[in-house]
Amino acid sequence: MIQKKASMYIRTVDPLHRLCVQAKAEGRLALDLEFIRESSYAPRLALIQIAVSDTCAIVDPLVVEDLSPLLELCTSPDTLKVLHAAGQDTEVLHWHAGIVTQNVFDTQLAAALVGLGDQLSYARLVDQLLKVSLSKGESYSDWLQRPLSKAQTAYALDDVRYLLRVHDALAERLASMGRATWLAEECRRFSNAALYQREPQELFRRVRRSQGLPGQGLAILRELTIWREQEARERDRPPGSVLHDEILVEIARRAPSTLEDLQRLRGFPSRELERSGATVVALVARGLAVPEADRPQFVPGRMTPPAEELIIKVLDASLKALCAREKLSSSFIASRADLETLVRLYRQGRLAKEGSPILEGWRGDLVGRDLLAVLSGQVSLQLHPHTGRVEFTPRTPPTSNA
Repeated sequence: MIQKKASMYIRTVDPLHRLCVQAKAEGRLALDLEFIRESSYAPRLALIQIAVSDTCAIVDPLVVEDLSPLLELCTSPDTLKVLHAAGQDTEVLHWHAGIVTQNVFDTQLAAALVGLGDQLSYARLVDQLLKVSLSKGESYSDWLQRPLSKAQTAYALDDVRYLLRVHDALAERLASMGRATWLAEECRRFSNAALYQREPQELFRRVRRSQGLPGQGLAILRELTIWREQEARERDRPPGSVLHDEILVEIARRAPSTLEDLQRLRGFPSRELERSGATVVALVARGLAVPEADRPQFVPGRMTPPAEELIIKVLDASLKALCAREKLSSSFIASRADLETLVRLYRQGRLAKEGSPILEGWRGDLVGRDLLAVLSGQVSLQLHPHTGRVEFTPRTPPTSNA
């Protein structure tokens, strides 16, 4: 039976400081965040959960005036932060405090690397490793409400209560399989500040249904999305609540030159017309004035030639066979786009110069060299008649007759 940790609800900085001192001494802590992103420009931090040794705690960021003891731990390369699906939590910490989290152990990535499954939920992982069933009843709670209900408190504490034990189990498996360095390589991306940046000049590329616009329309859309981002930040609202993507695309397509033209657009909010109509018309004019040579372009989807398509299918089968041998998900290792890039660069003789993610790091050691050997004809694929396994057989170079 797993003994439950003692629990705390932290509303002042002193107990937070003491818990962080303990975490620093032990060299690790479990961390999870609850946040709401539906009604604001940046996600709103609503709750912080921490587990250290035999204690798990809820830290209330709505009342704790100084979170610096925890933030200093998050940025410390000497203290391990154990999180599950760390990407959103590290993003929220960056938005909230401007920090970049260092030394992360992502249990979801670790589970994939030891063959437990790709994109495994925390509840399923706890069940698989510890045989503990967790409640899912508060997944969509309003975490900004106070006071928290008993169910919310229990759910939030459970998110970190078992996380350190999960870390122990996964770390042991990673070490025994020789894959601890693989996880460290994967988790280094969380400490890259570029991961959390939004480049205003490129936001238009994320707008839905914009790929069919010509260069002139894209120039208008670029001006509109830069403005919308600034407005959303100033109003503290999600960008889509200023103007929806569909309306931005329609404005870019029709290029209205007057308020009357703008008013005729279906779905343009009357309140926004009064507030920002003149600005939007001016932005359209600015987009129209962009010289043709400076207009943005979407790179059209590349049609895969039939010869490359066949090679990609062979590589995909090879990748699946290699991953099955290692009990890993092939989609976790490489995507279809990765295989397409590998084939294209190889056929064009640009692979040595531009490189490929499949050939780098632990992926290169695990599958990259084998895929490259298949691609270059150094090995052949054979199907074992009894086991049905795909086998990689080195090809013997033909001998010349003297």
